[in-house]
Amino acid sequence: MIRLLWKATLLVMLNALIGMAVLAIHDSRLHYARWETDSLLLTMPDHAEFGAVFLGSSHTYLFSRLKQHQEIADRELGMKTWNLALPSGGGIRPARFFLEYFWEQGNTARQVVYFLEPFVFYSSGANDAHKFIYAEPLRGSFLKKLVLDRYPLRSVLTYIRSKFTQAWFFQQPEPMEAQTYTFDPATITPERIAYRMETLYGDGLREDYFQRYAREFVRIVEQCRQRGVPLTVIFPPTLLGPEPGAPRVIQWLKEQQRQFGFSFHDFTTAMPDYHYYYNLDHLNTDGVREFMHTFVRPVLTAK
Repeated sequence: MIRLLWKATLLVMLNALIGMAVLAIHDSRLHYARWETDSLLLTMPDHAEFGAVFLGSSHTYLFSRLKQHQEIADRELGMKTWNLALPSGGGIRPARFFLEYFWEQGNTARQVVYFLEPFVFYSSGANDAHKFIYAEPLRGSFLKKLVLDRYPLRSVLTYIRSKFTQAWFFQQPEPMEAQTYTFDPATITPERIAYRMETLYGDGLREDYFQRYAREFVRIVEQCRQRGVPLTVIFPPTLLGPEPGAPRVIQWLKEQQRQFGFSFHDFTTAMPDYHYYYNLDHLNTDGVREFMHTFVRPVLTAK
């Protein structure tokens, strides 16, 4: 019986090693630009220098997920930028996690810009259960970091299992087209805005969530302080108006601002023209250009 168990263990280990070797060979051939994939690891530079690194959710993710938007951001800000934002409501915990990984690869940035939204302080889905694990290649160092960071076991197992799928092995670059269309103003209704807020605040306004993810934000602040890198926090513009969680978050951010000295700018209602949006809270290409030129550039160049 012991011999059978030993042989079974060896067989499992051998299959795992073969699987890891096949994945390593496959992933070594994946070379994407930032606007061709949702994966950060497959595009992550090493020992590179940037004028600014961006953090945020899908609103920020679109600043580089389209090649035209990446070019607009770099040109309007007059610097080379790198975007660590995640789609699907990327929260504060994954933002902190990937910023750490960015530094660990030997990269540097003269400043960090966090395009922050209040809802991420109240959403477990945006933080502890975010689905970035599906997009990232299986790497030992990254797996170790997930485990040491105490990500849920289900997320760790899904990270591994998702790599041994047909979708992973046959993936192709997926560049997005320029979003030049404009949101229909007739659909900007109180009912639609209320529905969007409900999707953002599916967990409500739980104070325990706020405290948990506020600690993650402080860890980002501390990362920047340790490296002498200025942090700028910006609420990006939307057509939604102030979020339900905004008063609490703004009050807390101003308290942290006095303690840590980062800059904070609320542009939530700064761009009310619907021509700049392709839905209620995402900028189209013209909107990205206007936002970078009129609002972001002045607060960064003022440093």
